[in-house]
This record gives sequence, C-alpha cells and structure tokens, in this order.
Amino acid sequence: MSEGQTAVRTFLIADVRGYSRFTEEYGDEAAAQLAARFADLVADEVEAHGGSVIEMRGDEALVVFSSARSAIRAGVDLQARVDEDAAQSDPPLRIGIGIDSGEAVELGDGSFRGAALNLAARLCGRAHGGEVLVTAGTARLAGRLGGLQYVDQGKVRLKNISDPVQIFKVYSDLDTRPNNRWVLMFFGKQPRRALGWGVAALVAVIAAGTAAAVVFLTTNDHGERGTAAPPTAAAPGTTTASVTPTAGNPRLAQLVPTPLWKDCKLQTVPDPGAVETAVCLPPAGVPDRWQISVYPNGSALNEAYSTELRRHPTIERDTGKCNAFVWGGERPWLHGPGKPGGRVFCYFDGDDAVIVWTHARLGQSNHRDILAMARESGSDHAGLTRWWRPWHHRIGKAG
Repeated sequence: MSEGQTAVRTFLIADVRGYSRFTEEYGDEAAAQLAARFADLVADEVEAHGGSVIEMRGDEALVVFSSARSAIRAGVDLQARVDEDAAQSDPPLRIGIGIDSGEAVELGDGSFRGAALNLAARLCGRAHGGEVLVTAGTARLAGRLGGLQYVDQGKVRLKNISDPVQIFKVYSDLDTRPNNRWVLMFFGKQPRRALGWGVAALVAVIAAGTAAAVVFLTTNDHGERGTAAPPTAAAPGTTTASVTPTAGNPRLAQLVPTPLWKDCKLQTVPDPGAVETAVCLPPAGVPDRWQISVYPNGSALNEAYSTELRRHPTIERDTGKCNAFVWGGERPWLHGPGKPGGRVFCYFDGDDAVIVWTHARLGQSNHRDILAMARESGSDHAGLTRWWRPWHHRIGKAG
C-alpha cells in the first residue's frame, strides 16, 4: 500500500508500569536492562502473531496488526509471557496494554496517524499492570475467540475523547476463578452441581463456625496435608520460641499488611522454633488458606525452611520454576538487582497448588525472618502466582 492510503488496522500499545520509579530506585543501567527485557518479550509475541513493531520508546511499545483477532491474542499472550518473566525476576515486570482498531494513514517513515492510535494509548494508560483493555469496536471486529473471555467494563470517559467509550477487559480461560470457594476449601473437590442458596448459606455458616476451630484446635499445622509428615515436636525440656515479641521483635500483626491480616488468627502454640504462628482463611479470592511464622533469627528460619523442603524430596534446590506456566522447583528470590529477599519452592499436593517461601531479615532493620506458605485449590498455580508476586515483598516487613 502506497504512502498516504488508509486502511483499517488494529493498534496495540503496551507500557511498563512503574518504570520511572524503578529508574529512580535502581538506576539507569538496571532500567536499561528492564527495557531490553520488555523489548525482547514484545518482539517475540508480535512476530508470532503476525504484527509489526512500529516503535519502541524504552518503556513503551507501539505495535500494528492487520487483524484485530491477532492483536488481541498477542496482547493476552504477551501478558502471559510477562507473568512468566516476572516470576523469575524481582521486582517483577508489569505492563498495561490498550488495543483499538480503525482507519489510519501510513506515512513514509513507517509511522501511522489516526484516531485509533490515540484511543489505544488512552486505554493503555488506563489499564492496570497485567490487564488487556480493548474497545467495543475491536471486540466486534475480532468476534468470539476460543480460549479468551471478554469482561464488559462499561462506558468510560477518556482524556481528549469527546464521547464515552465502551471498553472490555480480555483474559484467558486459564485465569478463570473456580466457584464455590468455601466448599472447595473444606471438602477438596468441585461439587458436581451448584448448591441451592439455602444449602450454600448453611455451608457458609458451618464454615465460619468451624474456621476458628481449625485455627485454635490445630497446632503445629503448616496447612500441608496429603503425604507431608507432621512437624517434629520440640524436644523435652526445650521451648518452641526463644524470643518474646517486643517492639524490637514485632508481632505478626505488624509484619502482615492490614488487608491480609484481617483474615488471620494466631495459633495458641507457634510452630517449632517460631515466636508466633498465624493461620489465615480469606473468605474469598486467592489463596484458599495461608500461614505465616516469625522466627527469632536467620538460623532458626533456615532450619525451618530446610525442614519443610526435606518433606518434598523430589524438589531440589536451585531447580525448576514457580510461575503461571511451570509449577515445581526451588530458587532464591530478590527484592531487586543485588537485593536478596529469601527462598521459595512450590509443588502440587493433589489438586492443590502450594507455595512456601522465606522473607529473611538479612541485616535490614525493618525486615524480619518469616516463613510462609499458601495453598490454592483447583491446581490454580497461575492465580496463586499472581497473589504471591506482590505480597511476598511486603509480608515480613515491619511498618
């Protein structure tokens, strides 16, 4: 097509979230490495879906497709690749994506002019990290796409766009959340048919009534059932905690962010070697259940982590991965380049995905030595990964 002619095209704009803050905190060299990683991921997915990269601006990518279907699939697959990359790097790479279709003019330098680019840019700016937002027009062009779901976000007002724009969030069927979470949590399997509202209410009452009993009657409970052996009891004459929580050694309530702590209850007896242990049962969302213990020092933490890891002899240190695509392995995790945070391993226990990690103090005055583990039913390691990725940096940090 010659210069100046118009055609309907679909534009995808992706932007790295928090890039400026990252640059300020970690410096230009680390930011350049992050941008290069982003560019490689974009190039791979765009090529795989038949698109063309028009321009890379460090933390932003402008891409064009001749097919709306290809553009949407590229956006969802790019987010999946970013999820996989984020699981292997700290802090994780997060991007927002906006997509729109319309007539545009191609200029001699390979760039384009058209309203669709502006609208795609506005949607990109509106998208949270991990989201793909598309206009209703693009969704109509693409039609139904196998393996993907559209979620109507309603009509929104965007800067410098005169009329409200109807938008949709697109996600993979692999990210669909399971239903009947309390039933799954306490009974372990998806019911064959949905419970009536009366029965569901009864189950909820029973669940709420038994939750406290689960917490207070279950001691030394790591949330690990199935083949895992119970924790070894403390030797006669020894205590399970050598340090009492003080201002210098804060309680778990000070180490767990408030939105998470509201679902937690302290066990009457902490795990062996721990100062305090709490079990947390969120009423909805991910995970089904998680647990945290704070330890008096790094040696006690390392021993607790090693003990837990030994219960799973098939998992070797520094092997495998824990992300949305691969679940099974053990590795260190970082707060950022050159900033170690702790260690993590993951595995499947029947239909449950389980992740176990440490957040080590390592001489940092506002960090403490904690061991935590979380469990999610339905083999939903992708959902568990998304929950764990932001929170493991904050759980264990005082203040």
